[in-house]
Amino acid sequence: MLVVDDDARSASLLARLLRADGYEAEVTIDGAAALARLTRDPVPEALVTDLHLPHADGLAISRYARSRRAEIPIFVVTGHPHLLTGAGPGSQGHFEVFTKPLDYAILLRRLASVLGSVRVP
Repeated sequence: MLVVDDDARSASLLARLLRADGYEAEVTIDGAAALARLTRDPVPEALVTDLHLPHADGLAISRYARSRRAEIPIFVVTGHPHLLTGAGPGSQGHFEVFTKPLDYAILLRRLASVLGSVRVP
């Protein structure tokens, strides 16, 4: 999966946790790098992205990811859920919204439900 966050420490930590739970995870730290990665095959199996990023926001990245792989699960993480309708974790139609600070256990359960998992707490 692709993890996109301009906070490099947060992105690296999340990727390490995901790898420890059996997922493959790549990290990019801005919107342009995320878009560049999404142009290459294989398209990641899921996208976890911050909302506010340099060069392209999480919504633009999500739209492009869906243009490359229509069924890609997308999880938007934001400290500003009021900018999106129906904040919370929960379905937003084409992506799910998680509020910062991220509750990793909830994200992991959602990933497991859409992708399967080696282990789930």
